[in-house]
Amino acid sequence: MEYSKGSYKKQLLFSLAIITCIVFLRPVAIHADTIDGIVAVVDKQLIMRSDLNRRLLLVGISPNNETRSRQILELMIEEVVIQKTYAKYGLAPIAPKQAAEIAGANKISEETATIMIMRKSLMDTMVSSRVVVTPQMIRDEFKKNPEYVGKPSLELKQIAVKDDREKANKAGAEIQAGKLFDEVAVQYSDILTDGKCTLGWMPLEDLDPVAAKALEKANKGDVSAPLKINDYWCIFMVTGRDVIGKRNFEEVKDQIASSLLEKAREDAFEHWLKQIMGEYFIGIYM
Repeated sequence: MEYSKGSYKKQLLFSLAIITCIVFLRPVAIHADTIDGIVAVVDKQLIMRSDLNRRLLLVGISPNNETRSRQILELMIEEVVIQKTYAKYGLAPIAPKQAAEIAGANKISEETATIMIMRKSLMDTMVSSRVVVTPQMIRDEFKKNPEYVGKPSLELKQIAVKDDREKANKAGAEIQAGKLFDEVAVQYSDILTDGKCTLGWMPLEDLDPVAAKALEKANKGDVSAPLKINDYWCIFMVTGRDVIGKRNFEEVKDQIASSLLEKAREDAFEHWLKQIMGEYFIGIYM
């Protein structure tokens, strides 16, 4: 992939010179076990195979994995563009102390931390003022996000009889005849917790599909027929029904706004950065 803007002829000649070097100095494709070579150029800045291999080693990727190597190389090209653009706009140099603190906190190299700081500074300078999050956007996100609207849930008791349908039917008949569910559970259930049959609150979506379908419209006090779930015949009693985990809009609106703003900033910056990259001559040779 190669593209350029501005001073095209000079860059084209420079690229041809690079390609000539690659052809004569590297008769086969570059891999981890071959002589160092050029894998990319951004304007006149070269990225060597050794540079790429060092980065691959840091993230635990084999140099022979061409797909992942290409992805990491494209990230390195983007980092070069960020550095060049940062310098072009004359933004303040990154303080080594600041880079060291971020590197330590995130367990990354100081070089990577410096790029992170540059990226954020460019984002703040070039796109943050253009990003808007409206009250309606916040309400829409609140309504559609399961994290805020909660999950339909049931409070359940269970009788689980292993591989014995007749025994499970007998337990169900005793419940229908008026015997207390808990008493029947102690007598028949093969699964009890501290001698009790209580399961507690469970979201419908987390139940076994067989149980979820049978209990989908169940109300408090309803008792299911014996249901075959894996190796057990299960009888459920619904002791409560509610939406669990529902959040109040006023409680989370600032959190939602912050999340939407950050996403919008990232999207706007990525769009802006792609345009900026078009201003540089970029060649990839792998």
